[in-house]
Formats: sequence, structure tokens, C-alpha cells
Amino acid sequence: MRHPAVAGPFYPGTPATLQRAVDELLKNARQELKASGPKSRPPFKAILCPHAGYVYSGLTAALSFAAAEKQLQLPNTTVIILGPNHTGLGNPLSVSFEDWKTPVGTSSTDLPLAGAIIKSNAAITKNEAAHLAEHSIEVQLPFLQTINPQAKIVAICMGWQDDAMAKMLAKSIFDATRQKEFSDRNLLLLASSDFTHYQSGEQARRLDAQPLEFIKALQGTLFEEEVEASDLSICGHGPIAVALHYSKLAGAKKAELLRYTNSGKETNGDEGQVVAYASFVIA
Repeated sequence: MRHPAVAGPFYPGTPATLQRAVDELLKNARQELKASGPKSRPPFKAILCPHAGYVYSGLTAALSFAAAEKQLQLPNTTVIILGPNHTGLGNPLSVSFEDWKTPVGTSSTDLPLAGAIIKSNAAITKNEAAHLAEHSIEVQLPFLQTINPQAKIVAICMGWQDDAMAKMLAKSIFDATRQKEFSDRNLLLLASSDFTHYQSGEQARRLDAQPLEFIKALQGTLFEEEVEASDLSICGHGPIAVALHYSKLAGAKKAELLRYTNSGKETNGDEGQVVAYASFVIA
């Protein structure tokens, strides 16, 4: 069992308080989507969510979950969650085979699918160490556990992030999910990432403008080239690139931006030094 590592610092640590927080975030997200929801309708191939503390990025993440809510509530749902490795622990591409517990529930791992993914390429390994203290996947789970407690997951932590690795992992996931034994799965890929770190709000918007356009156009390679060329601080650029490459293989046409914001706007309004966040759906 993978027990919570960041309950308390990143989100409320007690079951009742966390459940109230998630319920309120999803309620507010549904209301926001009524006014300006995505033009595309489910089924989505992937969603993109931030992974900071809920006080900063909770509503932005909730928007992606709320947009995909009906899809996530279907039977036999498995969400493949890709997050960056902030801790340096584990292997370059680490797949968890444990079940994941949070204060509001437990997400079971889809063991057959996890096994198929690691069998597809020797660079993708079964490894729990990368997940022990990593927050980028954990913070997504209370939303999923609230929307569908029976949904299963495959958690993949990316310590190695570049376009070649993203293409390989996207193809491996796509090929694994197309095997006959997984034809009954309702599948969704979730890429966990924040955007520009520790710049002014104005500078963050400038730096993120081109990457956001590449995401909208599902241009994973151009997105990764921009991250490298401009030395951008988008921490989960690898998971995002995997989502873009995977979604194109799965027949997606575009990504829709639901929200772009930053930590200053979400809290005290001071945009002197922020972390930026975005939520997308891909269909």
C-alpha cells in the first residue's frame, strides 16, 4: 500500500475536511464550466492538471476532473496518471504496482495494464521508490476517488523527461491499451504538471504563451523543443508531451484550455513571484 506522503501540507489531512474541500472545489468547477465549458465533449483521451497545494491550484485541477466527470464515472475506468519526479528517487520511468491510499479512499492499481506497459519497453520499470515522497500523482487522487471510488489507476513517475522518452512512453501506453484484454477499459490519461515557476505573473504569462499554443495544437515535439530552447520551468513537461503524443495516436484533434492562472491570483493577488497553473482536456 502506498500511504499518503503529502496529506496536510498539500491538501487537508483528515477525511472529513478533505472531503469537504474536494466537494467544494468540484462544485465550483462545475459551476464555472456551465458558463464556459469545453467545446469538445467526452470521451476525452487525456486531461492536464496542476499538482500544487489545493489552496493554489485546486480549482484549476478540479476543472479538468469536472469536465471529464461523466466519463470518469463509467464502469471499468482506469486512469493512467503521469507525474514528474521531484525527489530524484527511483528509476527514470517508474510504474507503481501498489494500491494508493488517501484520507478519502483507496485507488487500486490496474495490475494487468501496469504489467503490459512495463513489458513494452525495458526502460519502463516496476519501481516504488520514485513514488514514496512524490506529490504530483498523489494530489490528483482525492478528486478521482470522489468522482468514482471504483476507478483504477496506473501511476507512472517520470524522472527522465525529453521528447524521445515521451514518444516512446506514449507509444508503449498506446500499444498496451490496444491489447484485446483491455478492450473493456474506459481509459483516460492524466498528465500532472505546473507551469512557469518563481517568476512574476506577467513574465509567467509571457513564457507560457507559446507552450500553451503548442499544447492546443497537440504538438508534443515542438512543445518539448520550446521547453529546452527557452529553459522553461514547466516541471511536468514530460508528462504533458506524453499526453500530446498519446492523444494523437488515439485520434485526438485538439486540446482545449479550461483555465490558466497562478498562485498569486488564487490567493492574495500578489503576482510578484508566482507558480503558474493550467488545466486542459484533449479530445
